[in-house]
Amino acid sequence: MIQHLLLLLSTLILHGNQEHTKIGNKSWKRVWATAASGNQIYTDHLGDVYLVQGDQLSKYKSSGAFFRVYSNKNLGKITSVDAANPLKIIVFYRDFSRVVFLDNTITDNGEPLKLDEFNMEQASLVCWSYDNGIWIYDPIRFSLTRLNQQLKIQNEILNLNQILGFPLQPVCMIEADNYLFISVPDHGILQFDVFGTYMRTIPIKGIEKFDVSGESIIYTDQEERLHLYQIKTFLEDTVALPQKNIKDFAIDKNRMILLTNDSLYSFQYFE
Repeated sequence: MIQHLLLLLSTLILHGNQEHTKIGNKSWKRVWATAASGNQIYTDHLGDVYLVQGDQLSKYKSSGAFFRVYSNKNLGKITSVDAANPLKIIVFYRDFSRVVFLDNTITDNGEPLKLDEFNMEQASLVCWSYDNGIWIYDPIRFSLTRLNQQLKIQNEILNLNQILGFPLQPVCMIEADNYLFISVPDHGILQFDVFGTYMRTIPIKGIEKFDVSGESIIYTDQEERLHLYQIKTFLEDTVALPQKNIKDFAIDKNRMILLTNDSLYSFQYFE
């Protein structure tokens, strides 16, 4: 479906006040919009949307209907969320070095992971990995660690700064399609295999948040444009976003979710 998205976005520029735009038999429709306030959004493969605001995580169903709020005020503000597995959602609290696991009702699913017990109390990035594993980046040791499903260390790469030749200050980390991607704004997006072996640096700099779908790295810029960078061909398409004043975005299959100061929007592609 990402191919459909690429085809459409390469030919169609949408405007925020349009609910349904058509070119030939192709259409990009605003499916729903709902009042919401937050700073970050995430999606899962079921189409549900997760909105972060401070210590609160709100879940919206794929229809746009509000579902429930999760909050753990003992752990402070939420740093990031990874809903790659909607039955075991990863919620990272950097200030308290904790990772909380939630089920599909965004209720606690097991005990929190205490990163200080792994001597990673300064960990800055956490994301999902295959077979319900977890990747953790520690900026103090410049280390990349993978915990398996039993939360045991399976892979650990130390001193990445020596391997790469520069100190890492990454801001976003995603595993997708058997690769791990880490954005280091001053240098680009680093690509690793699933064992943590460095492969190459993709020359996309200044990226605070990105997504990976199929063979594309997807990100937005300050001019409210959507970029789709083809990993294999190095080609890049850039188009205007279908909504103005965007704070965050998320893409899942044939949907694009956009967050503004006061609303969530869902756009879907149709043949």
